[in-house]
Amino acid sequence: MSTSHNADCRAAAEWVAGELRRLGCREVEFLASGTHPVVWGVGPDVPGAPTLLVYGHYDVQPPDPLDQWTTPPFDPTVRDGQLFARGAADDKGQVFCLLKAIEAGGGGGRGSPLVNFRFLIEGEEEFGSRVLFELLRREPERTRADAVLIADMAYIAPRWPAVYTTLRGLCYAEITVRTAKTDLHSGEFGGAAPNAHEELARLLGRLKTPDGKIHVPGLYASVKRPSKRELATWKRLPFKEGEFLRHRVQAKALTGLKTHSVLERLWALPTFEIHGIMGGFTGDGAKTVIPAEARAKVSLRLVPDQKLKTVERQLTAAVKRLAPAYVQASVTFLHGADPATVEVTHPAFGLLDQAFREVVGRGTVPARAGGSIPVVPALGKSGAPVILTGIGLPDDRLHAPNEKLDLKQLWDGIKVFRRFYELLGEKGV
Repeated sequence: MSTSHNADCRAAAEWVAGELRRLGCREVEFLASGTHPVVWGVGPDVPGAPTLLVYGHYDVQPPDPLDQWTTPPFDPTVRDGQLFARGAADDKGQVFCLLKAIEAGGGGGRGSPLVNFRFLIEGEEEFGSRVLFELLRREPERTRADAVLIADMAYIAPRWPAVYTTLRGLCYAEITVRTAKTDLHSGEFGGAAPNAHEELARLLGRLKTPDGKIHVPGLYASVKRPSKRELATWKRLPFKEGEFLRHRVQAKALTGLKTHSVLERLWALPTFEIHGIMGGFTGDGAKTVIPAEARAKVSLRLVPDQKLKTVERQLTAAVKRLAPAYVQASVTFLHGADPATVEVTHPAFGLLDQAFREVVGRGTVPARAGGSIPVVPALGKSGAPVILTGIGLPDDRLHAPNEKLDLKQLWDGIKVFRRFYELLGEKGV
């Protein structure tokens, strides 16, 4: 992980800590790291009331490519009722929403909160949550609560709020191929010497073919198709493939396994994606070089019943098998997490559903998520229900240029979570 923004991450943590203190937290600490600390907060005591653990993260994805942003990514800008900035929806804006809902509901010196709040706001979610994992292994008691609330997700469609039943896991790796001791002159050696870029491209093409099939032996063995009931529920959702292609993907065609619906491809199947390729000469001008080494950053998203360690072994074996004998191929794993499955039958989900109904006029629908939040299984180890929800919209451009958050979603979200806190305090779980 790059250290160039350590000071920025620390400043974001300081902001979170300041807000927690302003809300009346009697205990605020920076834990486990000096540059990317976990911000721990304990709200005022409310004897006899439930305890709600609020999780979020203040770190963000890199903003590149910068030239594709309409306005600078770290200068929040409002246009047409939308707030544009890196982290607007993932996850700074949503953490802001949860904190403002506490203030609106009686915190911050304006009365007593109705629940006992605990906060775990981390700074490494986008890079595997290593610091938080290590903290919770040492101090698992920090997850003790009656419910865990995570607002890092989106509505299924405008005015269609959701709770999420699964998160895909993640296996992030670098695949490296070496074909010679050093780079070579293409005039002297071209046509006879192996080229690392060519070999890497062929290897990646063998790992996933144009039909969308991932050729990692054993990868699909534990993948189960969603139940007929779940598939029927998905068909009733306001999801149109044509709109998805034109307005969200903004490409000329959708790819992947055509025998499965787009929602199945997004939510219920593993993926293999290439994020970047390095090697050879990439500077300005010309240099006629045959690269001796090339690397690709790749990831696999994992679905329920798949295990990270198993997939790591499977990918390593597949790379070794598919690379030619004259190519030295290796895999380095950078970070990852197992998939998460959440039961949404706990009474706390009913209270959130009621809050959404009262504020936006529609309750939550159960859905799966294509993304990953690595620490979710650890947050639920104490037995508390983990509520995965959020106020984003499907077109918020997470991880992409011009990430945004609709301000109406934010204002409605503050009302929704304020009402959820009230219901939790009044009715318990």
